[in-house]
Amino acid sequence: MLFDNAKGQSRQLSHRQLPPPTPMLPKMEGSLPTRANATKKYKDSLIAEVNDAINQGINTTSPISVGVSKYNPAVVNEVISLLNKSGWDVTSLNIDGNGSYSAIILS
Repeated sequence: MLFDNAKGQSRQLSHRQLPPPTPMLPKMEGSLPTRANATKKYKDSLIAEVNDAINQGINTTSPISVGVSKYNPAVVNEVISLLNKSGWDVTSLNIDGNGSYSAIILS
C-alpha cells in the first residue's frame, strides 16, 4: 500500500478556524478613488474655474484672466488645448518667478 513505509506519528488536521474577515471600508462614490479619478477631478476643478471666469467676463472688452498657479502645468496645458479646440484664443500664459504658470489670458 501507499503508506506501508511511512514511519512516525500520524499528522492530525488542524481544526482552527480562519480569522474573521476584515471589515470593508465604506464606499465613496461607488468605489475607492483611483489616481485617474483624482486627476479627472483636479482637471475638472480647473475647467470649472475657467468656465466661471468666462461667464464673468463674457460681455466685457477686457481679456479674461484665469489664475492657475495652484495647478500642475501638465493639467494647465491640457485645458489650454481644450480651450484652443473650442475656439478660444489663449493670448498669453503668465509665468511667475519660480517658473510656474500663474495665469492664462483668454480673448
